[in-house]
Amino acid sequence: MEQTTKAFNLPRLLAPFVSRLGSTLYLFGLNWFVVQATGNAALLGIIQAIGGVVLFFGDLLCGVVVDNFNRKRIVVSAELLSVIGCLACAWWLDPQHITAGPLITLTVILDVGLAFSLPAAKAMIPELITLAGRQRFNAVSNTLIDLADICAPLIGGALLAMHWLDLRGFLVLNGSSFLLSFLFYLSIRYRQPTKDDSRLGVTESLLTGWRYVWQRPGLVETIVLGGLINVLYAAVRLVLPYNVNHLYGGDSARYSYLLMILAVGGILGGLRLTLDHRPPKRQQNYLDLMLAAVALVVAGMWANYWVLLAVSGVFGFCYSCFEIRAITITQDLTAPEFLGRMFGILFLAIDAFQPVGSFVFGFVTDWLANGTLIVIGLLLLMGLGLINRWYQRLIG
Repeated sequence: MEQTTKAFNLPRLLAPFVSRLGSTLYLFGLNWFVVQATGNAALLGIIQAIGGVVLFFGDLLCGVVVDNFNRKRIVVSAELLSVIGCLACAWWLDPQHITAGPLITLTVILDVGLAFSLPAAKAMIPELITLAGRQRFNAVSNTLIDLADICAPLIGGALLAMHWLDLRGFLVLNGSSFLLSFLFYLSIRYRQPTKDDSRLGVTESLLTGWRYVWQRPGLVETIVLGGLINVLYAAVRLVLPYNVNHLYGGDSARYSYLLMILAVGGILGGLRLTLDHRPPKRQQNYLDLMLAAVALVVAGMWANYWVLLAVSGVFGFCYSCFEIRAITITQDLTAPEFLGRMFGILFLAIDAFQPVGSFVFGFVTDWLANGTLIVIGLLLLMGLGLINRWYQRLIG
């Protein structure tokens, strides 16, 4: 019997919003309490580096698991693992004497869960949502995630101001969000599609998935564009706090406004695609990313806070439109039995190169300051030109 699809699925929509809200709230508390306890950001850097390594290897293997096992069970198991990890590390952690052990352990647990739950959840969408409703669903889902990114700092700031919670409290909140997400995923009526072929081994499954993707230029183009824009997105996120500290008086409120407008731009991008009933086209991705590149060049040439604020909104808008459209195109172009491996490769491209970009642009920003935005914009334009030329040559 075939999988029944609908135009909408409320539990699948709410689950990532709830878990994202809890995770962002936890990271807000983590950054604050760790720096407060240690006086520097060294421990945070170690935690992020370890998390990046875990995500890299998780992305490498997750596609095989997602394509060979029941996707709902994978997501539910990952969310339950995160619940247990948060509660166990909350019990282990001493809020008065914060140490690396519980925080690094929790980072490993959460990133293992994320590496498997995210591609499994994305791969479930074509099996739950109709083709006509897919872009709208992805747009609403991304909009809610951007909303979570706005709400979490506001909630976290209020909790810190009222002195209601220590770091253990933020851990419990995160565990509670994963528990709610777990229940949402558990309530989804999902039946694993029947497969004609036998289950492949890990190596054979990986090689088959990579060959499948490489033979389809549209998928390769999406992967390369995703890697490029996410590296440059991380670079933009580095420039924003640098500019505020060196050009705009070090006012933390101004930095918060930039992040908020970036997220608001993402919400507007999601709303745009929610109302757009046309099927996604690759040419639209190029137009949106070109607009983002031009906006960055303008901000780099004109060092003005209000210009930077407006450009942050434009960049968030364009980035959101690309991300939603890229996910929808990927779901439309990929056969169901390869969706897990396809998303694994896509997230691998993003997670593998983003830390390298952050490292390189950390030094470039110290050297060029606001001019780094010009470099980012020009690199984006050059990258778009090269990728489009390669694609046209491949299909021509």
